[in-house]
Amino acid sequence: MSKTKITRKGQVTIPKEIRDKLSLKESDNLNVKIIDNFIVMEKFESFDSLKGSLKIPPKYRKKSWNEIESIAQTEHAREVMDE
Repeated sequence: MSKTKITRKGQVTIPKEIRDKLSLKESDNLNVKIIDNFIVMEKFESFDSLKGSLKIPPKYRKKSWNEIESIAQTEHAREVMDE
C-alpha cells in the first residue's frame, strides 16, 4: 500500500508505481467518487480520445466534437428512459 498527502490546495499525488501500473500520464482524466468510506478514482477515456478512430456519419461531419458528444449523451438518455 502506498501513502500520499492532500496538499493545501486539495491536490493528491498518485504514487509513481500506481501511475506506471495503470499507465496514467499527465492530463489523463479520472472519475472520482465515494463508495462507502473510500475515495475511488477510475481512469476513463474522454470522447476526444476517439478522434480519428471513428467513421463519422455525413450528418455529423460539420459538427464539433462537443456537439457530437452532447447529441450522443442525449440519445443515450432517451434510450435509457425508454427501457
